[in-house]
Amino acid sequence: MPRCTNKGCGKEYDAASNTEGGCAYHPGAPVFHEGLKSWSCCNERNKPVMEFDQFMAIPPCARGMHSDVKPDAARAAVVEAAEAPALTSSEGGVETYGATAKAEAVEAVEAVEAVETAQAPSKETPPEEDDPAVPVPEGARCRRLGCGAVWLGEASRGDGPEGTCTYHPQKPVFHEGSKGYLCCKPRVLEFDQFLKIPGCATGRHLFCPTSREVVDCRVDHYQTPMHVHVSAYAKGADKERSSVSFGMQSVTLDLALPGNRRVHKTLALYGPIVPEQCAARILATKVDITLAKPVAASWPLLELPEAGTELPPGYALTFGVSGRTGTVGGKEVVLSVEEAAKR
Repeated sequence: MPRCTNKGCGKEYDAASNTEGGCAYHPGAPVFHEGLKSWSCCNERNKPVMEFDQFMAIPPCARGMHSDVKPDAARAAVVEAAEAPALTSSEGGVETYGATAKAEAVEAVEAVEAVETAQAPSKETPPEEDDPAVPVPEGARCRRLGCGAVWLGEASRGDGPEGTCTYHPQKPVFHEGSKGYLCCKPRVLEFDQFLKIPGCATGRHLFCPTSREVVDCRVDHYQTPMHVHVSAYAKGADKERSSVSFGMQSVTLDLALPGNRRVHKTLALYGPIVPEQCAARILATKVDITLAKPVAASWPLLELPEAGTELPPGYALTFGVSGRTGTVGGKEVVLSVEEAAKR
């Protein structure tokens, strides 16, 4: 069956039963202005939004017949020229809609976009998933970018082809007139072509997204001369959707908990560690973490205090019972090279 090319529709339809009013679509053009996104045909009825997925969810404002004819490029150009703000381009090629921005503002936009582009690929948070207990309304569409599949009952949550979602895991990027996604290479010029860029990742559909509640968890610890043992009390953490990552002097916890709650915290450690020798185990009631020190040393604290913080004389973590030097009952404190130099 042909697929409707009207903006905001995209449904497959039977040409024999195509009737007036069966297609809900946007007759206007998309408008991107100062970070806000809307449609020129209904930007007063439907307020402009900030996020691209919110823009894609703006309900159509007109009804008519389905069509498989590509919208006339000349007509689209007239609509954009008449109703959308003027497009200017900075020296760096960043698109700016509306009045020409001051040099300082353009530089700020370029800096922000450069930072976002550089940081985006490093984000590895697990994709949000539907809660099976939440009912899905009839006619609901998948909210993942580039998918838009319609809810077909429980088959849309199954393991068959109806339950497979092909989507874009990262946000769209518009640069120097080209349009695409950060997660894959295809770039196009026309917005209609952008909407047709096939997804580059597969997973399960997302029909009822819910906001995650970010919570904290209690952290306990003890140390031996060569290791620090940390316990993060996050009961019921999902092993498949949780992770613990190690830096040269940091630990990042990203733990998915029941009830759509999540722990996301980074510990700035008192001393350096050897990431490849560190380990974590996600258990039923907690997460056990073992941090490997590069040399035998005593950490007065687990986390690095703010600059200028003075510790009380003799304050230190209690050593565990592994090893001989520096254990409970030991008479010598093992200091790092840096600490020894200070004394």
